[in-house]
Amino acid sequence: MAKISDTWHGIPRKEIPWYPTVDESKCIGCGLCFVTCGRNVYVMEGKKAKVANPYNCLVGCTTCATICPVGAISFPDKSLVHKIEREHAILRYVQEEKKKKGAKIELSKARASAEKIVSESPHRVEFIVAGHILEKDIPKKLVELVSGCGCDIVNFKLETPSLKVCFNEQAPSSASFTLVSQNFEDISDCMEKVDKLLEDNDIVIVEHNKIT
Repeated sequence: MAKISDTWHGIPRKEIPWYPTVDESKCIGCGLCFVTCGRNVYVMEGKKAKVANPYNCLVGCTTCATICPVGAISFPDKSLVHKIEREHAILRYVQEEKKKKGAKIELSKARASAEKIVSESPHRVEFIVAGHILEKDIPKKLVELVSGCGCDIVNFKLETPSLKVCFNEQAPSSASFTLVSQNFEDISDCMEKVDKLLEDNDIVIVEHNKIT
């Protein structure tokens, strides 16, 4: 459980007499208040609910009284809270809290948006290609291309009927490789350059598989 503040909108919590009272003669020990309260206000003793940490109670909250099946829990009248609000002029304090919370929410939204963009950007692209890969010296050209992109080519695998057939009879080969970012950044621009290099050399891209 998160640490409970010892103030309420700038007012020391112990100056606010807002907490539940349990009528033991009515309490049936069902434990609903004990289980439901997320601020550890209650303990169970002798099959009865006891208010052990009254100032843990959230000012204005009456959930436990609402759900108590026998009406054994009561709270001060809510006019008490309104009186404290007026006496301490907390609305001015709340305005500052509102600004801070709004800024925090906007920052959180901006961060989430940025993280979403990054998470959806491709950081790896798997290629399967076919054509005259060795004759056109594609491996060397790929290395020269990606050296300026902050990327690398990994898991390069080449399949060809035989080197003689490949060079003498101009039979096409097939290859698979993965273009990866070395800094876990979006590689869309580099991927487009690889696509163009392959196209310019008449290499057919059989499959693209973007991995975010």
